[in-house]
Amino acid sequence: MEFVPGGSISSIINRFGPLPETVFCKYTRQILQGVAYLHENCVVHRDIKGNNVMLMPTGIIKLIDFGCAKRLAWAGLNGTHSDMLKSMRGTPYWMAPEVINESGYGRKSDIWSIGCTVFEMATGKPPLASMDRMAAMFYIGAHRGLMPPLPDRFSEPAADFVRLCLTR
Repeated sequence: MEFVPGGSISSIINRFGPLPETVFCKYTRQILQGVAYLHENCVVHRDIKGNNVMLMPTGIIKLIDFGCAKRLAWAGLNGTHSDMLKSMRGTPYWMAPEVINESGYGRKSDIWSIGCTVFEMATGKPPLASMDRMAAMFYIGAHRGLMPPLPDRFSEPAADFVRLCLTR
């Protein structure tokens, strides 16, 4: 295992507060590159969140904790019904509705988690952090993607990116 001295995005947020938009956009691009590589190789991470995004002192992002990751048999975004995963894996505030509802999911659930992670980098907390974990899970499962937007102080492209990630 590689030592990553910079710490996780969550630990940086806890120490210094939310990240400036220019910084979280730079990190988001790198997260997307890493997740694209996983998805091209038929792997779904299933637990993308600030604690699992490490920052090297050079500014390079590394995804960690592949304990929930799963190799898929099919390379499409959603998969066929028989290829879709149904077990609940991940961390509540970052879990997609289809994961919570165990209705079958694939790569799209990682995109949801990326949206939650960008929200976390921008605001210091994941969406629905004001709710208890179980209440947040019930909300996400019942509302199927009706999530809070980024605050108005962020650019329209950043807000649109998060909204698109969290749309079902």
